Amino acid sequence: MADKVIIYIKQAGEPLIPVAVRIEWLPNGKIKPLMYWTPDNSCYVIKHIYESISLALLKEKGVGIRFKVSAELDEISHNTVYARHETYIYFTDGRFCERGFIDGRYGHPNKKYVQVTIDVFPNAGYELVYFQVDNNRYMVEKTLEVEPRASFKAGGIGVCHKVAARLINNNNDEDPASSKSERRQAALFLELNKWFVVVA
Repeated sequence: MADKVIIYIKQAGEPLIPVAVRIEWLPNGKIKPLMYWTPDNSCYVIKHIYESISLALLKEKGVGIRFKVSAELDEISHNTVYARHETYIYFTDGRFCERGFIDGRYGHPNKKYVQVTIDVFPNAGYELVYFQVDNNRYMVEKTLEVEPRASFKAGGIGVCHKVAARLINNNNDEDPASSKSERRQAALFLELNKWFVVVA
């Protein structure tokens, strides 16, 4: 049986199209779509987000969020004519609903909520791409382990992602001195709708 499609684009009166979406997951729990890939592997870069609405407020009455965006075909990935369009991106899963239900009781001096960039697939599976701690931005080179776990030092519980990462230039992901870049292992926790790392 095929996995249920949870992430897709859709126009009024048109069938849904499963897509993979690159999102920034912000420290406050909100998400921001950056680009998406259609089934034919066309990549569209999101140029403008017009609105984001909880599905609970729409006629669908589901859990999740809908974005209205303007997107442009990435010219690098496609040798085609310029194409730009407006569409709706649906995230029909509770992890993406932007509910701010982590309150002050979750605060802890050893916990730091961070910005994470991930690629989310149509069935809501995902891969970590980047994360940022303070002014340091890291590219995830490999996910080593994913498992539910508590952090006793930071007072949190969630899904722990152990990753191998490389410090990169904030302005240039293609760091020309990548062989000399600082590499490290890190643990990132997805706690309800926010990502955190443990700090000293």
